Amino acid sequence: MSIRRPLGALAIAATALLPLGCSHDVTHLRDILFQATRHGGTEDTYALHLTDLTTRRLIKGDSVSSRGFPRWSPDGRAIAFVREFGDSDQLYVLDTVGGTPRRIAAQLRGTSGFPDWSPDGKSILFTAGANYEHEGVYIIGTDGSGLRALLSDSVNEYRYPSWAPDGKQFTVATWSPSGSAILVVELASGSRRQVLAADTVYLDCPHWSPKGNELLLTVYPSPVYPWKSSVTDARADLALFDFRSGRLRFVTTDHDKLNNYGRWSPDARWIVFQSDRHAPPFRDSTAAHYRFDSLEIYIVRPDGSGLRRLTTNTYFDGHPSW
Repeated sequence: MSIRRPLGALAIAATALLPLGCSHDVTHLRDILFQATRHGGTEDTYALHLTDLTTRRLIKGDSVSSRGFPRWSPDGRAIAFVREFGDSDQLYVLDTVGGTPRRIAAQLRGTSGFPDWSPDGKSILFTAGANYEHEGVYIIGTDGSGLRALLSDSVNEYRYPSWAPDGKQFTVATWSPSGSAILVVELASGSRRQVLAADTVYLDCPHWSPKGNELLLTVYPSPVYPWKSSVTDARADLALFDFRSGRLRFVTTDHDKLNNYGRWSPDARWIVFQSDRHAPPFRDSTAAHYRFDSLEIYIVRPDGSGLRRLTTNTYFDGHPSW
């Protein structure tokens, strides 16, 4: 791995799968949201109840679009999500479970993704652009007002914006032909600083810790943009970047599995993510397709302990969040 910043030694955390089921330190947390594609059905948004690992469908898709990238509001009453079509997307807010979703940012055309609520619940960060390989970062009020672009240019692709706990800055992954990086952006001034950069691996999916001291991110072993249809390498691991020490340490260390899209629990004691770690390794052209069809939901502690599988089925379960 070549990351262009002095990071010190990489601390390796071992992971061992615990029996299915969740103890009290997890069950007090709110339901995990995720999207699932069930055979013969639509791609819907579900809630996973941690006391008994039962699921309930909250938002139903249709024959032409899915319901994905769900995110609870800070008070747990509303959900932001994306209605995904083949080559375009729409951003929605569901104000109450069982209610009627309302569309926001309707003036944008093209793709949208990765909504993230501000800590005060008044704004949403998200990505949008002409296509999936060229998106910028936007902000909008949860009532649909105040839409504006925060990051947008002709060179970089921006992914996965995540608010800092103070609500004054956010982090985002960026990629260009010269490599990938993780940025921190000040909301008021628009100033940005690069906290990590890499030329031999790909950095993605940063998520700011509720405590404010760390970033959770995904590290792919190749610098190639992993979401191109021609890419067949389906491997990744979760890692934590510590702001104070500047060190990166891995949470998962499977090397031949896909562990990605990690999100913190509200108390910062757990991480939920999607993975194919339960399946045999793939090293051929089927890997890219397989990584989407056979993902399941897992949780793990930030130190790599307490690994637990939460879903077990034969279809896609992905994009989890607390």
